Amino acid sequence: MTVHRGEAGALYVHVPFCARRCTYCDFDFEVGRTPALAAYLDALARELEARHDELPDRMRTIYLGGGTPSLVGAIGLDALATLLAPWTNGVEELTVELNPEHVDDALIAALVRLGATRVSLGVQSFEPDALRQLGRAHDPIAGERAVRACIDAGFATSLDLIVGWPGQGTEALARDLDRTLAAGVEHVSIYALTIEPDTVWPKLVRRGLRVVPDADAQADALVQCHDRLVGMGLEHYEIASYAKPGRRARHNATYWAWRDYVGVGPSAASASYAASGAVVRRTNPRGTASWQSGAAPEIEHLDARAAAAEGLWLALRTSDGVDLDAFLARFSEVDEAWVHARADRTLRRGDLVWQGRRLVVAQGRWLVLDAIAADLLG
Repeated sequence: MTVHRGEAGALYVHVPFCARRCTYCDFDFEVGRTPALAAYLDALARELEARHDELPDRMRTIYLGGGTPSLVGAIGLDALATLLAPWTNGVEELTVELNPEHVDDALIAALVRLGATRVSLGVQSFEPDALRQLGRAHDPIAGERAVRACIDAGFATSLDLIVGWPGQGTEALARDLDRTLAAGVEHVSIYALTIEPDTVWPKLVRRGLRVVPDADAQADALVQCHDRLVGMGLEHYEIASYAKPGRRARHNATYWAWRDYVGVGPSAASASYAASGAVVRRTNPRGTASWQSGAAPEIEHLDARAAAAEGLWLALRTSDGVDLDAFLARFSEVDEAWVHARADRTLRRGDLVWQGRRLVVAQGRWLVLDAIAADLLG
């Protein structure tokens, strides 16, 4: 993969440990961390060394995701700080995903030593019934305490909510939004509950212990979130993301703006764009054991036109949409006529509109982004 030494980059570090298996989650993780943590750190050090020539000299953003990075505790975060030290100096944003039950004074201190500037808290809900259904380990009070501790420590604090869980209803969602806004976070990520086939949830459905979420109720919940959060001054700047003015997440913008990024750890993805816009994507093997054994990554090559089609829908995830001039500069093998032809069907349907030389999702049509993506990529 091509590395652009003069440019600041983006680094994602996958930390694949969870204390328990949430009923809905299909991410790449394993339950527990001891003695697996030491083996993971050794393998991560080997990968960083082996891929040193792919890593820019300076990182604009670093993101520790999972899994549950906070599960490794202060000792694990200190070890990660040592491994990542060559790239943390001068970083603009360093985000760590946390679970509320792990947040204590020792963890906060370790985050400071790591150089974290931002945390993303997997609160998911403040409703006891939701936390039970989702298989979460914390209770509502722990969620609120964790948010307060992170804000008091000076971290830019984001909170995740899962909506559309069975039985939620408008009143329960309103309570979750009330407590989210009262907590004072600057960023909120909203996800409709998605049930993957190989998770615990379908097994519980077959046993009569869960039901399948209702798609219409989920759409209503997403609209309720949008109306409430935007009404309180947050910007709906990406399909799942709301932020106070000037407080957008920087790392994720890398993916939507067609910039290179490097991912390390099991199942982590990397992408490198050529001058034409063609992209090489590398995905590490799924599963900690496969990754630690040195199994080969999956390499995908997208030619410039295929990458351009993907680039359209990536940018359309954001409220900024597609800046036509910037798009044509990045994907130089397509022209303005190609963009108009590719977007024609969605434009005629009213899902997209032109605002000058910017292509954006039409007002109220963000809920059908999957259909828009299918048209653009088809």
